[in-house]
Amino acid sequence: MLRVKTIDRYILREVLAPLGLGLLLLTFALVTGRLLKLIDLMVNHGVRPIEILKLIGFIIPSFLELTFPMALLLGTLLGFGRMSSDQELTAARASGISLYRLAMPVLMLALVVYAISNWLAFALRPWANASLQHELYHVVRSRATAGLKEKVFNRMFPGLVVYVDRIYPPATRLGGILISDERDPRQQSTIVARSGLAVPNERAETVTLRLLDGWIYGTDAQTNRTHLTRFALYDLTITPGAAMGFVRQDPEEMSYHKLRSVIAAARRAGKPDYQAESELAQKYTVPFATVLFALLGVTLGLKPARGGQSERFGISLAFFFFYYTMMKMGQTLAEGGRLNPFLALSIPDLIFAIMTAILFYRSATDRSDQGRGLVDLFWDLMDRLGPRREAA
Repeated sequence: MLRVKTIDRYILREVLAPLGLGLLLLTFALVTGRLLKLIDLMVNHGVRPIEILKLIGFIIPSFLELTFPMALLLGTLLGFGRMSSDQELTAARASGISLYRLAMPVLMLALVVYAISNWLAFALRPWANASLQHELYHVVRSRATAGLKEKVFNRMFPGLVVYVDRIYPPATRLGGILISDERDPRQQSTIVARSGLAVPNERAETVTLRLLDGWIYGTDAQTNRTHLTRFALYDLTITPGAAMGFVRQDPEEMSYHKLRSVIAAARRAGKPDYQAESELAQKYTVPFATVLFALLGVTLGLKPARGGQSERFGISLAFFFFYYTMMKMGQTLAEGGRLNPFLALSIPDLIFAIMTAILFYRSATDRSDQGRGLVDLFWDLMDRLGPRREAA
């Protein structure tokens, strides 16, 4: 029977507390941007609270894939930083316990988080994204006209301003319609219709405003010409994701096997789908960051911090921002076809792997300066500027 030793339980307890708190705070911070839009839907467009909660539940998995590595770095850095400040790690190493042994429980925890991140990337996130789009469709279908107000310029759909003179029961028949369509800046148009209907399309998951008996007045930005067109029937299609402020990205909704088949079909056709290939590569590269961040947190936690735990929190944010920036740069290179997707999205992992290996080895063999922390350069600069300010 496998028994967890006391030192392992103690280290895990010190790391798990800030990890859990960091996971909650970071996920909430990322969801907040979407939350404001969802609250607006509930207040101004009649979306029920239960539907809002379902949408939030479908959004969270895409953020957890990023916040898990960051929370693990934060938890390890704060946990080892607290033990280092109280000289507990110094006492342990003086007793003959190596840094390799001290890092074992953190590495085991990182492997568990790595498995969770893989489950999020390969299974939960594609399902949640597809379910999000499906739920958005039903919300928009049921409230495409319920959110509209009579004799008011409604701006609930991006790029469209809709004015309706009358709304007839059951809120799908419209009368006296004026629409300003600016979705294409090159061809802006104004549509006037005597009446209209809201027609859902279950298969395409779209909502069509079917306008009857009207005129289209349009302008061409390039030629500066205008045109006036009479119509008996005109369909204006609205995508639910765009209507709710979300962007539909098909590869993120596909299962692993579906993604592989789409990539293979595109390759056979001679037109590689770089967005799908980037999504597949990202499923492998991003979860691996959990292991690197865990070991990096152990190394940085040994360093002193004049600013205390707040300084260590800032360090973890800075490293994650650096990783995220490189990941987006690699994604841009991959989706543009300028670099192999797996190579492009492995760039941040390779850089962090080299940096983590060097720092961890130097710390484990006592070759690094344990008396100076990573942010000491900043504090040295502030100390130098201090006397100058006093002299001035």
